[in-house]
Amino acid sequence: MEQGVLQLTLTWDGRRIVAAAVASTRPAAARALRGLPLERALEVVPRLFGICRFAQEAAARLSVCAARAERSAVAATTLAAALAVALEAIGEHLWRLLLDWPPLCGQAARQSEFLRWRKQLLAVDDAAAAAALGGRLDAWLDAETTPLSEQRQAVATVLLLPRLSAAEWAAQLDAEAIAGLPTVAGQPAETGALARHAAKPELAALVASGQRTQARLAARYADLRWLAQALAAPAQLSAWLDAAAVADGCGLARVETARGTLLHRVELDGDRVARYLIVAPTEWNFHPQGAFVRELGGSPARTRAEALLAARRVALSLDPCVPCELAVNDA
Repeated sequence: MEQGVLQLTLTWDGRRIVAAAVASTRPAAARALRGLPLERALEVVPRLFGICRFAQEAAARLSVCAARAERSAVAATTLAAALAVALEAIGEHLWRLLLDWPPLCGQAARQSEFLRWRKQLLAVDDAAAAAALGGRLDAWLDAETTPLSEQRQAVATVLLLPRLSAAEWAAQLDAEAIAGLPTVAGQPAETGALARHAAKPELAALVASGQRTQARLAARYADLRWLAQALAAPAQLSAWLDAAAVADGCGLARVETARGTLLHRVELDGDRVARYLIVAPTEWNFHPQGAFVRELGGSPARTRAEALLAARRVALSLDPCVPCELAVNDA
């Protein structure tokens, strides 16, 4: 299945970005699961997504177990999937921080360093290896410095998505429209590392001063620190994923990813999928009235190149799971 793109359009008047818009060509992947036998659906889910495959697979299996009211299976799946989901998130964070962010901050990409970490991540095959990797990552973070992005947001941005359990989400995710244009309390929201760690004083200070992009960068390091330390205490990783029965034959799973909260909701018809909904972090962060649109509106940009750079930084800080196409229109 084609992954689609995010079409990001800026309107620029020669001095500032007057407005921004988001249009998505991402396919509704969950619709491809309707009518499939359950076992086939569970095989298909990881193949539908090029990014966060372990998280997507875990969410699918957990939602099905919850729909079947298999509590012991939910617990076993959570335990089995937690390490894979955590390692996947670490790899995604390192990809962004070592490869994608440096060029946008005037530095060279740290490709060889990323490849060394990737090799280590792929070599983890048990709890002892995971704990050892966590120790090395924790020590590496001690010597790291967050790249600087002095970009400031001129207008109020969206709420940060609250940390809700699967049971709490079950009451929210009950309509098809929510999957494509998700809101919380009727408002668009931002998910991701910043939402998870917003209570940290240093991040709260950055948000309060309008440095939302810098706060997201710093939050990635905070997320990596938490994950590194959790590798040595695997029970903590269970906080990253859970599931709940919504009704008879209906279950919902929540899995945290590097990009934010991922939700799967499945309704069963015997041993087949009757209805399936997926809300991925990109649907939150690139909502048509969401963070990207609000933060760029009114941003100063003396040249077209400055406007594009500002948009690339905000987009990368919100971490889309598909490619972005950027365009600038004259006001």
